[in-house]
Order: sequence, then structure tokens, then C-alpha cells
Amino acid sequence: MMVATDDFVEADNAEAIISRIKHKSRNIESLLKQSKPVEALKTDVEGSPPNTRDERCKSANWIVVHRAIMAIKDLDALFSSLDPEYYDILMKNKPC
Repeated sequence: MMVATDDFVEADNAEAIISRIKHKSRNIESLLKQSKPVEALKTDVEGSPPNTRDERCKSANWIVVHRAIMAIKDLDALFSSLDPEYYDILMKNKPC
């Protein structure tokens, strides 16, 4: 499904998105410290930034996703158990 250009968040909202990502990052770090990497990844995916062309937003979010993924021991099991919606969001929000 193609997304209309109007659905993308422009760069002037990027700072607000990055601020939300930083806040979410603290929650995810807390989950990782509690040895809950799968919950951390799901929290990240659920709170993914809206569609944006701003590479800063995509990169900031990907750093948080990467941190959670690196803490997971069995990625094959994670991806096979991940709801398709989460998988789609995860793949669409990686930086270009």
C-alpha cells in the first residue's frame, strides 16, 4: 500500500519526534536492565515514529531498536514469534 505524501512528517516536527524517541529510549534501557529484551523491542516497535523522511528520526529510532535486538540471544525465535505487524513496522522504520 502506497502512503500519500501528506502522511509523512516533515522536518520541522523532527525535533519533537527525536525527543519522544529519547524518552522511549530510557524506558527501553530500563527493560534491558531487567533482562527483558523482547519486551524492550516490542515497546520500541509499538512506539515507532510516524512516517518521516527525516533521516535523523529514522537513525535515532534505529539505534534504540538495534540496542534491543543486540540484547536478544535467540533472534530466530524472536522473529518467528513476532506478530507480522511488528515485523512490518520494524522493517519500514530502519534507516535507508
